[in-house]
Amino acid sequence: MRRIERPSGQKLHFLKENRKQNLVRKLLDIDLRGVDHKVYITKDSRADLTVNDGRWITDYIRKTIMMHNYQISKIPKLQVKDFKAKEIKAFEEQVLV
Repeated sequence: MRRIERPSGQKLHFLKENRKQNLVRKLLDIDLRGVDHKVYITKDSRADLTVNDGRWITDYIRKTIMMHNYQISKIPKLQVKDFKAKEIKAFEEQVLV
């Protein structure tokens, strides 16, 4: 039996996907709100900033995108114990409904 087929594997998969979605939402809606640069989200939920016509990127934008990509790269290595109680509760509510 594969890991994803087991209940614990499904729980871990849900928690990882939920963390990715929350990080992308936080990046776009909170951290980079009002920024006039185009930020692209790749298939693996990493942020990519493409700048045309030689415009400058502030240190805040660069630091925010680097931190986002670092947190996304940590997700595949996470275990259930690494998630917050709030995230686990969201999974339990989704399963019960």
